[in-house]
Amino acid sequence: MKSSVTALLPRSIKIVTLGVDASHGLHADAPLPIGASAAIGSFDGVHLGHQHVIESAIAAAKRRGVPSAVICFDPHPQSFFHKDGKPFRLMQLSQQLRVFEALGVDYAFVLRFDANLSALTAEDFARLILRDHLKLSHVSAGFDFQFGKRGGGHAKDLVALGEMLDFTTDILPCQTDTKGHKLSSSAVRDALLAGDAKLAAEILGRPQAYLGEVIHGAKQGRTIDFPTLNITLGDYQRPRYGVYITQTTLPDGRVINGVSNIGVRPTVGGGIELLETYLFNFSEEIYGQVVETALLDFIRPEAKFDSFDEMQQEIQNDAAKARAYFQNT
Repeated sequence: MKSSVTALLPRSIKIVTLGVDASHGLHADAPLPIGASAAIGSFDGVHLGHQHVIESAIAAAKRRGVPSAVICFDPHPQSFFHKDGKPFRLMQLSQQLRVFEALGVDYAFVLRFDANLSALTAEDFARLILRDHLKLSHVSAGFDFQFGKRGGGHAKDLVALGEMLDFTTDILPCQTDTKGHKLSSSAVRDALLAGDAKLAAEILGRPQAYLGEVIHGAKQGRTIDFPTLNITLGDYQRPRYGVYITQTTLPDGRVINGVSNIGVRPTVGGGIELLETYLFNFSEEIYGQVVETALLDFIRPEAKFDSFDEMQQEIQNDAAKARAYFQNT
């Protein structure tokens, strides 16, 4: 993570990175608590359903008078098994950690997902990782949690193993919101693919946000009075290409309203996927710094224009719609 990103990093949560060696030993880069109550899962997006799982672990920790924790995996297991797959992530690790912190979790156990970890059977994972090394007193998980070699362990197996290994469990059922929307990472991805930023935000409990380093572009926006901050999309789930109303958080914590285009810029033959953001009333140079841009609403699909003048006029219309959005909200 780049420097000058102070406002975008967690500050109070204790982060412990762990890895399994070939002999099934667990190595941690910081001391581990004893008897913690932990939520376990990939938690990509940390949507409202995930938050219920984490809240369950926090509640159990308070009842027992022990630390609360989240166990997550880096990289995401899907990234490990499908290295050439399409980008799908909703969050970077640092974003996950900030949400864990905001929920009031004491510890984040970041478990390195690699060949050694993936080779453990479900029983070995529960015995060696959860009991022997982490010494957990309680584990909360979602109904669809899978663990162990080839995903051989399921939520019901975690319950049985907990009874055998002397830790309690809480398995949360599939969650829906008051409108009947399924609270899942796949539902967020579907909403983003449809360009429905509002629905994605409802499921997540906050807007979908993209974190990245500001890079140099072709600077064509300057020629039409719309200079942009450009970041690449990396392994994030691509939303529907188009123009969005956005807010961007700068490294110093300032949040600036703006309008963003996500796509390949067909009018100028860009070809490379970028998130380009025009910030209102902002003229500073922040190349090399890390910003986070949140999608608030969708304006229109990406389009190819016949001329720069036509494109400039449409961008002016986009900016006017975004300004009106912020005035009305």
